[in-house]
Amino acid sequence: MRIAATAVLVTLTLFAGVVHGYLDGRWSVNADLRAVGSKLDDLPEQVGDWRLVETTELDEGAAELLRCYGSTVRIYENAKTGAAVNVALLFGPRGPIAVHTPEICYSSVGTNQTGERKAEQITAAGLMDSLWSVQFAVKPDPNPSLDVWYGWSDGGAWEARPQPRFWLTENLYKIQVAGPAGDETSRPVEEFLRVFLPMTHPQMGSS
Repeated sequence: MRIAATAVLVTLTLFAGVVHGYLDGRWSVNADLRAVGSKLDDLPEQVGDWRLVETTELDEGAAELLRCYGSTVRIYENAKTGAAVNVALLFGPRGPIAVHTPEICYSSVGTNQTGERKAEQITAAGLMDSLWSVQFAVKPDPNPSLDVWYGWSDGGAWEARPQPRFWLTENLYKIQVAGPAGDETSRPVEEFLRVFLPMTHPQMGSS
C-alpha cells in the first residue's frame, strides 16, 4: 500500500508539473519564434497625425522575466497636439506575457490606481479589438494623470481577457499603451489606438 501510495503521489506531482509548465509556456517548441517576433520591428513610423520620436529596447530585467521572442518599445507624438504616448508590443510564451499587468507594475512606481479597469472597444478599418483601460494618479495628487490601455492577442483580434493565462495557445502578443489621461472631450491614448491598432495586425503571425 505504501509503494502504491508513493507511486500515485509521484504521478500526481509529475502531472501537476507538466500542467504548470504548459500554462507557463515552458513546453513551447517553435524554431521560427524569433522570426515571428521580429516582425514587430516593421510597424510604421507614421500613423495618422502620430509620428515616431523614439525607439528603445525593452528593459533587460523585463526581457529576461518575460522571455520575449520579440518586442518593440516606442514613443509616438501627435504633430498637432503635442501629446505623446508610450507603446510596448511584446511576443512571447503565454505564462509570463499574460500575468504582468499595469495594475501590478505601476503600483510599484509611485502611482495609485484611480478606478476599476474597463473593457473598451476599438473599431477601425473594419476590425474590432478590445482592450482594458485603467487610469493612475501620481502620488500625492489624487487626480488621474495617466491612461493605460492593454490587451492580448494570439495573432487575431486584440482581446481584453480576464484570464489570458488560460488561453489555449502557446504564445501571446501583448500591447500596452500609456499616455496622458485627457478629459471628456479628448483621450490621447484612445485616439492613437484608433489609427495604430489596424497597423499591428499585418505584423502578427499565428502564434
